[in-house]
This record gives sequence, C-alpha cells and structure tokens, in this order.
Amino acid sequence: MRNNLGSLRSDQSGFVLVLALMFMALLSALAAAYSMTVKNDVVLTGGAARERNGFYAAEAGLNVGMAETLNLFNNFNIPDSYGSLISIGTGSTERTANYQLNPVSGCAPCAATTIPAGQKFAGLNTIPYRYTVESNSVSLQGDKEAELGAEFDVHNIPVFQFLAFSADDIYLMPAPNMNLHGRIHTNGNLYLNVNSNRTLTIGDDQPDIPFVQVSAAGNIYRGGFKTYTGNICTGTVIIDKLEDVASPSPDLDPRTLACTGSGPQTVPESTIDAYKGSLLNGIDTIQVPPVGTVDIDGPYWQRADLRIVLRLDEVNSFFSSCPGGPTGPDRYSIEVQTVDGIQDGARTDSLRQFACERRGAIFYNDVPVDDVNNPHLANSYNPDFGHNDRVYRRVGEDTSGNGLINNWDRNDDICPVGSGAAPWWKPSSCPWPNTSPISTSWFQDTDYRRGGFYHMREQMWMVLLNVNMRALIDWNEFNGGPLFDPGDTSDGGLVIFLSVIGPNSDAAVNNYGVRIFDSADLNTLNGTFPPGAADPTGLTVVSDQAIIVQGDYNERDWYPAAVMGDSLTILSQGWEVPMGGFRNDRKSVSDLASDRRDVPSRDGTTGPNSGCAPNGCVSFTGNATLNFNAAVISGVGPSPAGVGAYNGGLENYPKFLESWRNRTLNIKGSFVSLGPSQHKVNNWACGSGNTCNIYDPPVRAWDYEARFNLVNILPPMTPNFTYVQQRLYTRFYK
Repeated sequence: MRNNLGSLRSDQSGFVLVLALMFMALLSALAAAYSMTVKNDVVLTGGAARERNGFYAAEAGLNVGMAETLNLFNNFNIPDSYGSLISIGTGSTERTANYQLNPVSGCAPCAATTIPAGQKFAGLNTIPYRYTVESNSVSLQGDKEAELGAEFDVHNIPVFQFLAFSADDIYLMPAPNMNLHGRIHTNGNLYLNVNSNRTLTIGDDQPDIPFVQVSAAGNIYRGGFKTYTGNICTGTVIIDKLEDVASPSPDLDPRTLACTGSGPQTVPESTIDAYKGSLLNGIDTIQVPPVGTVDIDGPYWQRADLRIVLRLDEVNSFFSSCPGGPTGPDRYSIEVQTVDGIQDGARTDSLRQFACERRGAIFYNDVPVDDVNNPHLANSYNPDFGHNDRVYRRVGEDTSGNGLINNWDRNDDICPVGSGAAPWWKPSSCPWPNTSPISTSWFQDTDYRRGGFYHMREQMWMVLLNVNMRALIDWNEFNGGPLFDPGDTSDGGLVIFLSVIGPNSDAAVNNYGVRIFDSADLNTLNGTFPPGAADPTGLTVVSDQAIIVQGDYNERDWYPAAVMGDSLTILSQGWEVPMGGFRNDRKSVSDLASDRRDVPSRDGTTGPNSGCAPNGCVSFTGNATLNFNAAVISGVGPSPAGVGAYNGGLENYPKFLESWRNRTLNIKGSFVSLGPSQHKVNNWACGSGNTCNIYDPPVRAWDYEARFNLVNILPPMTPNFTYVQQRLYTRFYK
C-alpha cells in the first residue's frame, strides 16, 4: 500500500511539472503576442501620424494656391496654368507640398452673373473665374503621402457698383436737401445727418437703380460725429427698405431713420432689422487695393498706355522741333516715360509735335518766384509768363468739346504765320495772309507755362501739369497713333497716367498736381471710342498727385470713364475768364473792369474784398450747370480728430475753389476712397478751424451711374474686390 502511494506521488509530481512547463510556454506565447501587438500598434500609430502630416501638408498646398491666385487678381493679373511647391513643417514633420492650378475651360472668365440672395455680397454683379487645384505632399524620403483636389471660383466684384465706397469712415451730413440712389458702404463707421428742416434720402430709382443698400463694417450712427460738437442729430433721414408693399410699385418703401437723442447715437439692431436688409452694420470688411495703387510703379503705371510726366529735375527747349517757329526758352521738361521711368524718345518727340500743333493743349503752371513767401502781394506775378491775356483757345473751334462754339472758344492772341488758305481755327482778328510773325504770333508763343495757380483750400501755389485730354486723343487718332494705339481694347480701353516728378513727389505734403480741361467730349473724331458699341471702350486717367478737372467732363457722347488721383478738385469752365492784364492762371471772377492786382485773392487770400465772407465768393461767369460723368477714386481728408476737424463728408468729396451759388454740379458716377490723401492735408476748408470761407457749394445733383452695374460697361482697369468661393473638394486614393 505504501509503495503504491509513493508511486502515485511520484507520478503526480511529474504531471505538475508538465503543467508548469505548459503554463510557462503559454505565458511566453502570450508575452510574444503582446509584444508583437505593441510593436504593430506603434508602427500603425506612426503611420497614422505620417498620414495626418501628409494630409495637412497637401491641404496647405491647396490653400496657398488659392490665396496666391486671389492675390494675383487683386493686382490686376489673371493667372493661367501655373504651379509651385512649398515646404511645410520642420524636422520629422517636414513635407513638400506640390500644387498645380488650371483654369476651367469656358469659365475663364465665366459669364457675368448676379450673386444670389443668401450668399455673401448678394445682389452685386460679379465676373467669376473658375480654377481647379491639385496638391500632393511628399515626405523627406520621397514618398507621396496624400493627394487632394478642389475647384473654386474667384469672384471679381467691380467696386464701381457702389454709389459711394470708403475704406475709412463715411460722413454724410449735407446742409441742403440731398437725394441719393444705390449702394453705400464703408469699412469703418457711417454717420448720417442733415441740417434742420432738410432731408437726406437714400433710395432706389426705378427702373435703372432698383436696389439700395447702406452698410458699414463698423457702426451706423444717426447724427454727427462725436468730436464735432456743433453737429447734433437734426433733420430728416429717409432710407428705403428692401420691401415693396405700398404703392406705387415697383418702388421700394421709404422708412425714416429717426433721431434717438440730441447727439450721434448708434442705430439699434431692432431698427436695422426693420429695413429688411437695406441697412446693415457689422458686415465683413471688403478687401480692396491700397491707396498706393495709384503710385508710380503701381499697377496703373505699369499697365498704362501712355505716361506723361512734368519733370522738375530737368529743363529743355520743349518747342525746339516746332516747324517754322523759333526755339522756345528752356523750361521744365514734359516727356513720355517708359514703364521703367526713363524717357521714351520717339513718343516724347510725338508729344512735342502735339504741343507745337495744338498750342496750349499741354502746358504747366509754375510757382511765382518773386516774393514767394508772400504770394498774395501784387508783385508775386512779376515773372513773365508770356503775353498778357493769353488764353489757350481758338476762335471758331469747339475747344471744350461741349458741342458749342462761342466766346468760351476764343484765342485772339495766336495769329499763325503762313500763306495760302487761312486755317479753319484762325482768329477773326488776325490779319491774313499773315506773312511775318507779330508780337502775339502763334509761333512766337513758345513759353509753355501759363501763370501761377493758387489752391486756396491747401493754401499753396501749385505746380500743375495741364492736359487737354480731348485734344490729345483726337490728335493722336488723326495722326495714326504715335502716342498710343487708338484701337486699344486691353483692360477695357485707354489708361493714361499723368504725374509731376520732382524732389517732393513722395512728400507727405506737396504742391504738385495735374489738371484735365476742355474734355466735355473725350473723342470728337469718334475713332478711339466708337460710340454706341455694345461693349464700349473707355478712358481712365490716373495720377499719383492731386487731380483737377476743369469744365464739363465726358458730357457729350458718354464713354466709360474714371478719374483716379490723390485728391480731386472740380473747377468751372469760367475759371479761365480773362482778367485784364494779369499774367496768372485765369480766375473765375466778374469784376474785370477793376483791374486790381489783388483779384487773384478771390481764390487765394483773405482780407478786405476777398474770400467768401460776408457776402459769398464772387460768382463765376459761365453756364449755370456743369456735368461730370465719371467714376472717381480719390483720397479724402483724414477722419475727424477734434472739434472743427470735419473732413467735409461725402458731400464735399470733390474740393471747390469758387462760388457755385445758384449753379448746379451734376455728377453721375461712383465715389470711391481707398484712404486719406497722401500728399494733401486740409479738409473741406483751409485749416482745422474752418476759419476761412473758400467756396459757395453748388446744388449737388450727384448720383450713381446705373450703366456701371453692367460689368461690360465699366471704365478701364476698374478695381475689384475679390473673394474665393470653393465649389468642390476631394481626396484622391490609390
């Protein structure tokens, strides 16, 4: 029995040992399996991380490609197919993203369309361009890790679809009644006010302007701006709602924007909601080109068809090549420049021929040098600016382009020398045939200066380059296009850049500018801008300096036109009325018989019998109405910085220097400000205290040009604000 038990114990020990060995083997297997699982998990986790990094790198390539395309459009460039690569991340996360963009066939551009309701900028017309973009990421080891694709539209919305647009605050506070139609937007705050017992109305104008929208990225205030204590909330402001339930129809229903306090008050959200979308605040800031877009070397300079500059760093005999006439005196040079800023010799010669054959169509105003520190004295005009009473007009010729030939079209001081048939523009007072030069001969008049020009608002003498734009275009067309191609259709027509280049060109304050005159009809020969075209070409005149427009502009045969400059001054045609024996730029005054040397003080000084106080400025002689038909981009005065520092508001967007009492200024276009003027400092009056009166305002008949709502009828190089709308997004798998 005992032996059997011992044998049994021995057998059980062996069994237990086998079980232990089996259990240990199982544990080893489990450990190995767990180790493999952990290892695989680590591998999978690293792969997922690499995949994520690759995906993000490829997505970055998509975003960079779309942003780069948008930037090209903002600089007036329309890209074709192109690609590039960028490096993303550092160290182990570094990837290379390769992206490629291609325009979509038939949609570069797409058909112009209206942005539908519910989308960003609904109601505005856009010219979309459609692109596809593909992007892939490549690791440091050269492995392609992710590949993505997208299709997107670049919306190009012409900024001239706004009656008024500003990158800064807008102040709209006219003294008399004012009626406006269309869209108004500011990237800042909007202040709305009008004098007591007066009305400001912003509404639709069926059927040409069926829309209205008043919007601000900031706040909308009813009343004057806060720092101008004299501007409390007064008058009546009426804005149409986006609703038409009351008769007549179609006609959006008006709603009064009432004062809610004695001073400027933020319009509450409940009131804004009541306008059904025509009054909006806190909306997205619209990204537009910077104010420096009009600078030399900017896109307008680079793409201009003609660049004319007055050079204050060089003198020459501009009329040296005039046939049959004496060599003119050395004066500042006027020349045509290349995009690189050097003289274009051939076209400068053509410009000189134009100046010879069209005396007075291009000239400059100089600064009187005698007693320059006290320009109001009589002897400040002692420098000989040429013959007395010289007016740059020709009798019998419609020199202004307004379709009329009258006493505004005279120049009795230019008797051409010649024989045979008299030229058609010969003054009736000239002897003919005139076989020898006389003291006022056309050929003797080789001093292409035209007196001094004092800008009362800026309180300084101006150096002005002056161009008769209509005469320039007609002469170029008649002579086969030596200055520019009359049939040019690129960018929508002609872009002409005018500038004054001198030591103060880039100064924060300078006295440089350009003046356009006698251009009521921009093309009387009708060959450069064929009238009646379904997709007409037009004219954009640009300057990096102040721009002055004198007389009716684009008033006869309407063309898509724009004027862009650092600031804008509008003068009447009567500014050139001759004044006795004065050798200064013509002034708009009526007391010609007095022959006082202080007559220029009507536009340039204060003191007895001058300025607008107490009885207003001396009225100019001329038509009761002036017409200006163009979109305008201009810098404005700075935003109010203290009591009395009002920048004049939208109602004083153009500067005035005359009495417009009982006269009307009709403006049809679009008012755009990309920021403060870069070279001018004063606002609507001379100085921050508004202590001197400069002008009597015109009757302001200003409105939106409804034709600009058609994207094919816009001035050349109309700036756009752009945004990207993504249509499709996909990932490619192998």
